[in-house]
Amino acid sequence: MRARWIFLFFICFQIQGQVRYSVKIGGLYSVNQRAPFWIKSNQFGTVPDSSNTLFFEHAVQWSHKGLEWGAQMNVWSGHQARVLLPEIYGSYNVGGFRFLVGRKKQYHGWGDSTLSSGSMTWSGNALPIPEVQVSIPEYRRVWPKVLAIKGHYSHGWFGDQHFVKQYYLHQKSLYLRWGEGKVRFHTGIMHHAQWGGKPKYDPGPEGWLAHGQRFASGGKVYREVVFPFTNPPRDSAKVASFDFENRYGNHLGQLDWGLEGNMGSSVWKVYRQLPFETGQTFSSLGNLDDGVYGISLNRKKGVIRHLVLEFLHTTNQGLYRSGFLRFIGYKGRHYGRNQNYYFSHAQYLDGWSYEGRTLGSPFLLPNPDIRDEKTVDSPNYFANNNNIKAGYVGLKTQLNSVSMITKVSLSRNFGTYHKKIQADQFSLGHNMEIPVSGATIAVEVGIDHGDLIRDNFGIQLSWKKTWQ
Repeated sequence: MRARWIFLFFICFQIQGQVRYSVKIGGLYSVNQRAPFWIKSNQFGTVPDSSNTLFFEHAVQWSHKGLEWGAQMNVWSGHQARVLLPEIYGSYNVGGFRFLVGRKKQYHGWGDSTLSSGSMTWSGNALPIPEVQVSIPEYRRVWPKVLAIKGHYSHGWFGDQHFVKQYYLHQKSLYLRWGEGKVRFHTGIMHHAQWGGKPKYDPGPEGWLAHGQRFASGGKVYREVVFPFTNPPRDSAKVASFDFENRYGNHLGQLDWGLEGNMGSSVWKVYRQLPFETGQTFSSLGNLDDGVYGISLNRKKGVIRHLVLEFLHTTNQGLYRSGFLRFIGYKGRHYGRNQNYYFSHAQYLDGWSYEGRTLGSPFLLPNPDIRDEKTVDSPNYFANNNNIKAGYVGLKTQLNSVSMITKVSLSRNFGTYHKKIQADQFSLGHNMEIPVSGATIAVEVGIDHGDLIRDNFGIQLSWKKTWQ
C-alpha cells in the first residue's frame, strides 16, 4: 500500500516540467529454474535468481529546473515472489553539482558504462544502496584546455543483511580528464568502505572481531574510515584486535586510467581498472596485473554500433609481485602471506555485496550460483570464486529498427586461496528489441555451459511502453 501511494505521488506531480513514465511486463523461463548469467548480471538486482516467473515493472521520472524525482517498482511472481523499489530518489542540480537522496541506478568507474562486463568494484550488478550523495556528475573544467574533474562523495546504508545489520557505506571518487583535443587521457580513483554495524553471527572472543557485539562506529571512526591512512592506535578503547591489524571496516576500491578518442562518427576508449583492498596492494602495487583491461568502440552509423572487448584478471591478490614490477626490478612491499581475498571479509561476512548480489564484477560469484562440488564450505567467503581469468565480448548491432545486444564470456576459474579449483565456464546472452505500435517487444536468450555454473538455457520475453 505504501509503495502505491509513493507512485501516485510521482504520477500526479505533473503540473510543470518533463515526465517520463514506462510500463514493462514479461516472463522468464529456464531449464534448471535459475536465471542465466547474462540475463541476470548487471541489471541492478531487478532480475530474480530463480526463473519460471512473471514480472511487472513500472517507473516514473519527473524533472523541472534542476529538480528531479524518480521511482521504479518491480513485482516478481513465482517461487521468488517479491516487490522491489530499485529506484526511489530526489535530486537537485545546481552550478555543476548534484545533491541526491535515495536509491538511484548509477555506474561508477571510468570505462564503458553501457556494454561493459562491469566496473571492477561497482558494476550495477546489485540493487542500488540508499544514500545521501553530493557529486559533480559531469566533467567540469578547472584548467581551460588542460584539466576537467568529476567525482562524488556518499554516505549509504546497507541495512539488515544476512550476517551483519545496521552498517554503513562510505564511498568517494575523483576523476581527472586531461586535454580537450580529439584524444584525451583519463585518470581516477574510487574508494569504498563498509563500517559500523552489529554482527548477527557469534563474533567469537570479546575484543577479537567486535566489542560488545558491535563493530567500531562513531565520529572518530568515521574520520578514520574517510582517511584510512594508518592503523587504529593500540591504546584505543573498545577497538577490536582485528581492527588494530587492518583498518576500521572493510576497505576496497580501484584506480582507473585510460585514453579516449573522438573521431567524429565514432568514439573509442582504452581503459584499465586496478583493484585495491586494505591499503596493502595500494601501497605496494604488488597486484599490478589484476583488474579489468578494456577496449570499446561506439559508432553512430552502420550495423555494428558498439563493441567492447575486456579481459579480467584477479589471480594475484597481493600474493606475488606482478610481472611488470619484476621486469623493471622494483621490489616494493611484498604481502605474500596476506592475500586480499577480493570481495570477502572476516568481519563483514556478507562480503562486498548487497542483498546477496556482488557489487563489483559479476564474475566474482557467490555460492548459490556455483555448482555444489565447486563451493567453499565456509560462511567467511562471499566470493567463493575470486581467482579468475576471463575474456568478454559485448556487441550491439542495429538492423533497420531492430536493436540487438550480444554478450559472450569465457572464463577459467581457480576458486580461492583456501579451496583451489579449475573450472572453465562459457556464458552467452543475446537480446533483441523490436519496436511494435509505439512499444518495444524484447526477446532475450541466455546459455551457460561449463564446470562452474550449472548448465542452463533460458529465455525472457517482455513488452515495454514509454510515455513522455
